[in-house]
Amino acid sequence: MQFSAILGHDAIKKRLIKSVTEQRTAHAQLFFGAEGSAALPLAIAYMQYVSCVDKNENDSCGKCASCTKMQKFIHPDLHFSLPVNWEGPTDKLNTKSFLPQWRQLLSQNPYVGLDEWVEKIDIGNKQPFISNYEVHEQIVSLNVTSYESEYKFLLMWLPEYMRTEGANSLLKTLEEPPDKTLIILVSQDYDRILKTILSRTQLIKIPPYSIDEASQVIHLITQQSKEKCDLAAGVAEGNITQAKWLLENGEEAELQLNLFKEWMRACYSYNIVEQARISENFAKQMREWQKGFFAYALYMVRQTILLNHAATINRVTDSEKSFLEKFSKFFNPGNYATISGFLNDASHHVARNAYGKLLFFDTSLLISEVFRKERERATITS
Repeated sequence: MQFSAILGHDAIKKRLIKSVTEQRTAHAQLFFGAEGSAALPLAIAYMQYVSCVDKNENDSCGKCASCTKMQKFIHPDLHFSLPVNWEGPTDKLNTKSFLPQWRQLLSQNPYVGLDEWVEKIDIGNKQPFISNYEVHEQIVSLNVTSYESEYKFLLMWLPEYMRTEGANSLLKTLEEPPDKTLIILVSQDYDRILKTILSRTQLIKIPPYSIDEASQVIHLITQQSKEKCDLAAGVAEGNITQAKWLLENGEEAELQLNLFKEWMRACYSYNIVEQARISENFAKQMREWQKGFFAYALYMVRQTILLNHAATINRVTDSEKSFLEKFSKFFNPGNYATISGFLNDASHHVARNAYGKLLFFDTSLLISEVFRKERERATITS
């Protein structure tokens, strides 16, 4: 992948290129970006630039033997370490067995998310992780002489899923790295990484895309209409991974709207029985769907505020607008911030594999309490 294939982030690209041209390539770097950011594509483009034999001041050539292999993710000096799982013994769990699926997924979409990856390798409800055995095998590979490139590369995607023993082994390698080795960690949650590892890596923060930028990226990946890409990017707040999922599951849009309607009505009326029923249905959905719903709920709540301060709102369907026009009166800047916080927390907990039924029901009660206090204040002041 070339830098030119990645939208925006010009300052970061220049910084990465400058580190190579000035021969200041740090042996261990941490690319940090939230889910749906360009952290992974930028890391891949950076490795390709380092290995390119005919690089220019702006990008890799994209044509030499090294670039050709990098673009197919088959360069013999490029190693991937990924969170995986399988039915066999986990003491021998390693990434090599899953590389064909990984290469195929990257070729289709370099903005791959964990849930998409888990679905691709078909591990059901098993939790993916980077095993101690995997880390040991990668360290052995890095100590072998490179085959073609000046550098040996290890890209560890989502190092926060590394087990403690493996993390300690990697730490030793970061402290005394083999010569001409470039280790890149691509993280979505560096707070879960050992502080000692963080202190030995050069941090590169990748900001999320704006909604307009995300729409452009999604259009390139999916080739769907600008209108649909704009809507998906808006709901996902610039998260490429989430926006792509929304587009691919467009038939769920009406279902999510209906669920949101039922949920808000149950919360406003403090209908515990209805909240419990909705929580049961919510828990039956896949985790990616649950994350998508909370993203959608956040988007809809945000639209109520926009509607209260503007005559029109954009990026909503006619049925969504009809509901929002009726329901927006129940939201104000005070409760909007509180409810948005609850929804953000719920989305975060879903990503951490929280039990959907309890999570949804607890969030329902929290939102109900906000509405109850609003009604009480309205009664006192009337």
